[in-house]
Amino acid sequence: MLSPYPQQDAGAAAETQRPSALAGAQPVAAFTQLASLLDLLAVLVAGLLWMDAPLVRHAFTPLEAQLIGLGLAAFCWAAMLALTPATLGRLLDMPWAIADAALLPGAIGGAAALLAFLVADHSLAMALLLWPAAALSILLPLRILLSGLAIRGVRDGWLRRRIAVVGATDMSAELIHRLTDPANPEIPDLVGIFDDRDATRRPPEVGGVGVRGDIAELCHRAQTERLDLIVIALPLSRAMDILRSVQQVQALTAEVVVLLEGQNAAPQGTRVSVIAGYPVLQLVRQPLQPGAVLAKGALDYVVAALALLMVSPILLTAALAIRLSGPGPVLFRQPRVGRNGRIFHILKLRTLRWDPADDGTRGVVANDKRVTPIGHVLRVLCVDELPQLINVLRGEMSLVGPRPHVAHMLVAGRPIEELVPGYGARHRMKPGITGWAQVNGLSGTMSDVSMARTVIAHDLAYISEWSLWLDLRILARTAVISLFGRNAFDVQLREWKGL
Repeated sequence: MLSPYPQQDAGAAAETQRPSALAGAQPVAAFTQLASLLDLLAVLVAGLLWMDAPLVRHAFTPLEAQLIGLGLAAFCWAAMLALTPATLGRLLDMPWAIADAALLPGAIGGAAALLAFLVADHSLAMALLLWPAAALSILLPLRILLSGLAIRGVRDGWLRRRIAVVGATDMSAELIHRLTDPANPEIPDLVGIFDDRDATRRPPEVGGVGVRGDIAELCHRAQTERLDLIVIALPLSRAMDILRSVQQVQALTAEVVVLLEGQNAAPQGTRVSVIAGYPVLQLVRQPLQPGAVLAKGALDYVVAALALLMVSPILLTAALAIRLSGPGPVLFRQPRVGRNGRIFHILKLRTLRWDPADDGTRGVVANDKRVTPIGHVLRVLCVDELPQLINVLRGEMSLVGPRPHVAHMLVAGRPIEELVPGYGARHRMKPGITGWAQVNGLSGTMSDVSMARTVIAHDLAYISEWSLWLDLRILARTAVISLFGRNAFDVQLREWKGL
């Protein structure tokens, strides 16, 4: 079976570029989310200005004005998100961007004023008509500014999607022609074409875009280059090739779509998107949207910094005990597989007897004679995991996420990616110090195939159902487990019942 991440040794891991604090926040998605946030701020400011208008103060009590102003702002923003979202395509077309900003506030304010005129009196209707005027006075120049920034961003290159195409086919040639057409306002940066046929059967280029290699090369590039979208340009008659391609890129955070033009017809009832006039079916979505990336990142850095400061006396005491217990370093460093298949060095307090030849692939089993007396205490109290707070501050890990494994970890003598379908998809998010599997009694070494599949099912469910509230719940449960202690080898398999 194909590995979900490229081969990499410890030396290469040291050379791998460390991810930034905002790794995973694609510029296009981040820009559109920022535009939506500015829309919200604009309607809120409009509501505040409306409350202070003399006509409003005369028509409504202060409490009535506050409730109406905030209610209209919230309703208007929700309607804009649902009906006229600030997508890059709309922002690149300035007339549409202006029309979107004017239509809904005017319609909502006009409807409220008409209702007030019919059921109340003329003064209330006139006061309510001031709200869309206030909203438009802020939204219109804001949308003009955002539209201008979007146009310049695409032109200068910093607001372009980075797209990779899988398949050197006639479909990919037509797609590239449409994407690079000067009439296309949303011109992307094409990373290249990738095809799993051998080098003698691959053309050197398609549509002026070079064929860079096979899909393994694409996965390797994704470790150091941003990748927003993977387009599979293969006919549905090659369904097995499409499935194989998805399996190979499942560890990447990019969205994955398949073209539906020509030989490919959209299955009935499916939700189809469009890229440069091409209908596409989304197979894999990004695990976190830009706002979620920022929220999760803020939680990670703030909590990790405070926690590291609070537990520093415990770490110093544990480090001294390890140093006095025998030879070997205090910290245990080991290459682990992180987000996008990137290799990083995890930090833990050493709990095993020092053995430079131990590569960590067999894990730690129950009653393992390599565990030192001090190490046993540290494991029971979860203190050995605390140095991973440094990994969080370095951007390599998150507080909550799938636990990082060594590459090609063995379960029952076989690499785990051969035993668990979809295993590589757990690398679409940063690994965590704790996770949904761990707080459900699935901590410790995965000793058999059944447990491995259960753990991975929990990891994939966490990625699918992520929310900030879920992270907070997991952190709270982890704190309770740490407070009362746990035996790392006493693993209780539980039926997963959802999040």
